[in-house]
Amino acid sequence: MLRKLPHAPLEAGMRLAESRSLENRVRRLFAGDPELLADPYPTWNELRTRHPVWRLDDVVVLSRHADVKQLLGDNNILYSRAATRHSTRYEQARERFSPPGRAAFDRVLGHEFHQLVRMDPPRHPRVRRVVLPPFSARSLARDMEAAVRRRVDENLDRLLTQRQDVVDFKRFAYTLPLEVLGDLLGIPLGELDMVHSWAQKIAENKLNADSEAKAVAADEAYTALLTYIDDLVAQQRATGRQTGLVAAVLDAESAGQLSREELMGMLALMIFAGHETTSNLLAVGLLELLRRPEQWQRLCADPERAPVAVEELLRFVTPAHFLQYVAAESREVAGVPIRAGDTVIGVLAAANRDPDVFVDPDRLDLDRSDSRHHVSLGLGPHFCLGAGLARMEATMLFRSAAQRLPDLRLADDNLEWGGRSLRTPHRLPVALR
Repeated sequence: MLRKLPHAPLEAGMRLAESRSLENRVRRLFAGDPELLADPYPTWNELRTRHPVWRLDDVVVLSRHADVKQLLGDNNILYSRAATRHSTRYEQARERFSPPGRAAFDRVLGHEFHQLVRMDPPRHPRVRRVVLPPFSARSLARDMEAAVRRRVDENLDRLLTQRQDVVDFKRFAYTLPLEVLGDLLGIPLGELDMVHSWAQKIAENKLNADSEAKAVAADEAYTALLTYIDDLVAQQRATGRQTGLVAAVLDAESAGQLSREELMGMLALMIFAGHETTSNLLAVGLLELLRRPEQWQRLCADPERAPVAVEELLRFVTPAHFLQYVAAESREVAGVPIRAGDTVIGVLAAANRDPDVFVDPDRLDLDRSDSRHHVSLGLGPHFCLGAGLARMEATMLFRSAAQRLPDLRLADDNLEWGGRSLRTPHRLPVALR
């Protein structure tokens, strides 16, 4: 009689092949592979299920809600934002660049580590206290609510007066937050496209330690942007006509609470963060609603559900899919060693679909009661400074669109995708009628 051979070697080989396949897809997503960006969620879900804490070289990837929540809410005790400047990942990338590329890389990091999102205590709370008042609920209602409502109405009016039936909603999702940003910072309307072009080059380099060309482009964009901000601030200081945010940072600089570099870094951050992530939420949020007509009609039937819809879209879409930190000390998480100095990447998009937290997490549901547990806006000391403004823009847009464009539908679902953490379609054709 022939004895049946054990299957263990075969099964082990299959598991190894599956892990390598998953590793390949995760690396491709971190690098911004357009094919995988079209639908990254199966990969994120597999990552969270099979390797919730996974070491890839000197990078540890966290994808469970509990671990990502701890990462985001940490007050720079276990994880550091400022230390990412000298992470092994960045140092190894820098060594691969040419001397001019290294110089550009260093200048870009120099600019970015004067920004609030890259600071640790005690610097972070000091700077955050200065810029927080203009973003309080009371200040936003007083200073920005009427401006946001006006911009939403103007942009919808332009859509409705288009002669063609099919329009690119991506352009709309790009224009609205940019105009609100202009109102926030006092940037003239005619200069916004120029400012956006610099912000886009900087965005393409974010969390990127692989491309010398993108680092050089970001360096050039930062030079132009910071020169522009310097002129903008000088003009507003000279005329005395300052927006609430600019006035707050200028007063803080005069009082010695902010350095010149911190002032410039704060305004540069607002130009980037105040536009790109909100644009993503609007474009991809509408796309996911129109892909599910029953959910779009649910909102059209009750436009006052817009605030609830926005929370679910923040969870389901996750405008920024992952964030990067550095471990401040060595320890183990779920049996995986994390060494001090390791890069730690938290995949927010995976955490927002964790079935341990959300019921049927891959379903978009505007009646969902657990959406508020999403991590899309961060937590704790690094909770998104512009969260209130982003929610205001998205709520007003989706409410007004549901009222004025109930027949809106996708004209083409065969989309081309770009970005990295900020996953976004290049175009979003929708039929108005």
